[in-house]
Formats: sequence, structure tokens, C-alpha cells
Amino acid sequence: MSGKVSQRNEARAALAWNIATRKVEFTYKDISAETGIGIRSATALVRSWEARNAVSRIGKIGNRQGFRVNQDDRPAPARRDGSAIRHESVAGNMWRSMRGLRVFTPTDIAAHSNTPTCHVTLAAAQEYCQMLARAGYLKVERKAVPGRREAAYRLTRNTGPLPPRERRVRAVYDENLCEFTHMAGGI
Repeated sequence: MSGKVSQRNEARAALAWNIATRKVEFTYKDISAETGIGIRSATALVRSWEARNAVSRIGKIGNRQGFRVNQDDRPAPARRDGSAIRHESVAGNMWRSMRGLRVFTPTDIAAHSNTPTCHVTLAAAQEYCQMLARAGYLKVERKAVPGRREAAYRLTRNTGPLPPRERRVRAVYDENLCEFTHMAGGI
């Protein structure tokens, strides 16, 4: 159970950071309102960003303390003792890109998922799209024409911030639902 709570908190922290970077300037209340977390949790989160120099105080926005994002990179998730919780992954970057795009091709996913610390290849994006289409997460919007155009997909099953992954047993496991959603040979 504590693993689920930790993952949920980490997902909320990621959502909060995305909101902060989108707004550039924000308050505790902005983070609380847009993520649905309590004002105390939002305050603690923003203060942890401030401690890592990811944000700076800028004075008042309206009648509330304002902050500005110092960097475009999300600070690495860290425990209270400062140790890292998790590193970004190729699958995680691709899943976040899929959740943000309406209709996409593997080339779009590869382009939107690359970061300075995590390189996503076109082959990896094609493989991930095909795996998610087999598992029922993606709908083919436009079929591929070999040598002329690639397939276009739409995300139809958005189960949360953690990426579905293919497991060694040749199955797709959704960490948001804590269940296998597709197994080779059928469920």
C-alpha cells in the first residue's frame, strides 16, 4: 500500500511541476487548485523546489507569495534526506508525450520525448506505439503506408501518469490500475 501512496505522491508532484513550468509565475494556491492537493502539501512541495533552487520568490502576486520557475528541467524527485527517488525513463517520457498530444505518429513521440538525459529513438517509439495498440491503449487513426507515411495513433485509454510497460511474461502491466491489461495469447 505504501508503494501506491508513494507513486501517487510522485505523480502529483510531477503534475504540480508541469503546472508551475506552464505558468512560469505561480502561488501556492495555484498549485493547490490545479492539482487538487491540499494547500499544506502544495506549500511543502513548492518549498522543496525552492530549497533545490528550481524556483525563486518574486514577491506578491495579488495578495499571495509568488514564485518563478528558474529552470525548465524538473528537479529530480528526492526523499527528505535528499536521495533520488527515481530517474526519468524512455517509456515514461513517451507516455507523457502521448497523454499530451491528440493524434500522433511515432516520429512525434520520439521528438517530444527526448530530453538532455534521456534519448528516445524512432525505433523505440514505433515499438512502444505498436505494443500499446496491441494492448488497447491506442487506436490507429491512420494506417501506415510503407515507405510513404507512418501510422497515426490516438490515446484511448489514459489510466494515469505512470507508463504501461510490457513485462517479461509478454504482457502489458498498468501500474496505475495494478493489473495486467494484455497478455500474449490473450487474457
